[in-house]
Amino acid sequence: MQILVFGLNHATAPIEIREKFFIPEERIGNFIEDLKGKGLREVVVLSTCNRTEVYLFTEKPETDIKVLISSMVDFLKIEERWLEDYTYLLKNEDAYRHLLLVASGLDSMVIGEPQILGQVKDAYRIATFMNSTGYLSNKIFHRAFNIAKKVRTETKVGYSPLSISSMACEMAKRIFGDLRKKKILTIGAGEMTKIALKNFKKEGIEKVYIVNRTFANAKRLAEDVFGEAYPFSEMERLLLDVDLVLTSTGSEDFILKRDSILKIMKARKFRPLFIIDIAVPRDVEPSVNDIENVYLYNIDDLKELSQRHLSDRMREAEKAKLIVEEEVRKLPLLLKQIDVKPLILHILDYVERIRKEELRKAFSKIKDLDEEVREELEHLTSSIVKKIIHPHIELIKKNGSYEVLETMSMLFKFEEKYEKEDKGGQ
Repeated sequence: MQILVFGLNHATAPIEIREKFFIPEERIGNFIEDLKGKGLREVVVLSTCNRTEVYLFTEKPETDIKVLISSMVDFLKIEERWLEDYTYLLKNEDAYRHLLLVASGLDSMVIGEPQILGQVKDAYRIATFMNSTGYLSNKIFHRAFNIAKKVRTETKVGYSPLSISSMACEMAKRIFGDLRKKKILTIGAGEMTKIALKNFKKEGIEKVYIVNRTFANAKRLAEDVFGEAYPFSEMERLLLDVDLVLTSTGSEDFILKRDSILKIMKARKFRPLFIIDIAVPRDVEPSVNDIENVYLYNIDDLKELSQRHLSDRMREAEKAKLIVEEEVRKLPLLLKQIDVKPLILHILDYVERIRKEELRKAFSKIKDLDEEVREELEHLTSSIVKKIIHPHIELIKKNGSYEVLETMSMLFKFEEKYEKEDKGGQ
């Protein structure tokens, strides 16, 4: 069984390419279903503003990678040459190392940013919901979550956490200096917008206007950050008054286009307008930047700014990478001898819970049951269960192949245990 990672990120592809590969969360399930229909059994898809990656667990890597590439071209309607120019393929130790670095925030545009671990967990949850994970992928991803937690606990790589959203506020401070007399319009009411606005409020920005296609979401965010919510139809009117625009929506088309911004700028008498677009795909047509006194920044423009905060984090990142490397060295043994103890303990606990529950139901229906008979029934049912389960346990111990472990894991609902543990860890 091999672990593969195929994809691109902020280091290998500019935003105009990354947005072509971006898969909205509501479509990831469709993509996974498409891959499963073509024979890919264990697959997790991670797609964020800074990366789109497919984690593949396979016994036929060359065949499955060809299937994956062909499926990406068809599903995303992208040019095959982009795959050659901007993507990477990592295998086994390199793939595992990459997952650990991503989950720990060490492969992010902003080193140590805190949001990526949640995004990796969301990607894994979608995969489990789509039944595209198995014994090995469950094991690998949960070890990655544990290592990410260890990195956060034992290093300061996430100390005073930065994110794309906080960098947007930093960019605004760099532009204006003092934000206390400035007005901002935010387009979109998602998590990134919320985080950004909380940073802007800390800097004392005078007015916050929020528009969103779903007005209820705009109103909810406005109440949370003490802003003012308006219907989406009010956007152009509000653009006449503000100094700064922050946009982060899930739109697949441009929200702000050159012609409409040119019209607005004429009405503003070309008073400067700064636009920070942190959406992927982008919300603002790039040619907007050509209009006089319009200054457009996108997510890649925040890279340079993030470098100012990099030196301290890089020292902590080196400590974190030692933790990652220690874990990577364990992978060959993990692949050869996957620890069967947790699975065996789960099976024993699983059948024992069923035995006790069924016995409880039976006892509740029988009145005046003699204690000696009750104990005898306890002993009898326990003996029956052990004899039934014994061959399964012996098979796991003597033939701990991937196929056996995966089958037993599915048969005794081991994946459901993982899902519950993950929810408990949130």
